Amino acid sequence: MIPSSTKELIDIADSKYAVVIAVAKRARVLSEMKKNDENYRLSSMVSEALDEIIEGKIKIDIKDKLNLKEEKNV
Repeated sequence: MIPSSTKELIDIADSKYAVVIAVAKRARVLSEMKKNDENYRLSSMVSEALDEIIEGKIKIDIKDKLNLKEEKNV
């Protein structure tokens, strides 16, 4: 994975804080799904969550609360 630039992350959401929270929430979901995997590492879950958000698979929706929406390819 190539580290993302701050500018690239700001284009995803209005604030760096929102991106950090979204990545943390998604990494938690991924870690819960894969915690029984023998190759499980939390750092890889964070990287995977960040990749999903950058690639547009997960959208950040900021209203009253921070919500994550998984994009469905129809």
